[in-house]
This record gives sequence, structure tokens and C-alpha cells, in this order.
Amino acid sequence: MKELGIISHISNKGNIILRSNQTPGFRLPVFTKKKEKLGIVHDIFGPTKNPYITIKPNRAINSKNFENRVGEVLYIGTKPVKKWGRRKRRKK
Repeated sequence: MKELGIISHISNKGNIILRSNQTPGFRLPVFTKKKEKLGIVHDIFGPTKNPYITIKPNRAINSKNFENRVGEVLYIGTKPVKKWGRRKRRKK
């Protein structure tokens, strides 16, 4: 796991916004210091050297509890999260 950045604030929609010094890939898992999965990288915006990153939290996590965790360091995994869904049928 690599260090991703520090939590800046919580958005109105409940997403976690953090400031980083690197640009990660989309849909990579994000973890806390205790290796608890927090969510996935949803969006990247701002300057390329120090971008802001939006993290979409898991459904089981209440994002209102993160307001007191502003300033905490988050970490990023190396493998992207697979998106499960219906497979397309082949045409015959």
C-alpha cells in the first residue's frame, strides 16, 4: 500500500475529498492506516502536481462520521476493484 494523501473535507454528497501529491488510477481501493477498506477513487481534479481526489465511500460506511477524521492519512491499493455486472450476450 502507498500513501495517498490527507483528508481535506467531506463533500455535500458524502464523498471524501483529499489532497495528494500523486495522481492515482480510477477505481483503486482506498484504505485507512488500520487497513480497513474505505472506498474507491471516484474522481481526480485540480492541478496535476497536487490534485484533489474524490473517494466514494462503501455503502456500509457512514460518511458523517468522517468529519472528525479530517487530517487523517489514507492509503491506496495496487489492484483496481472489479465492477460486477451482467455480462453481454454474444450475437449468434
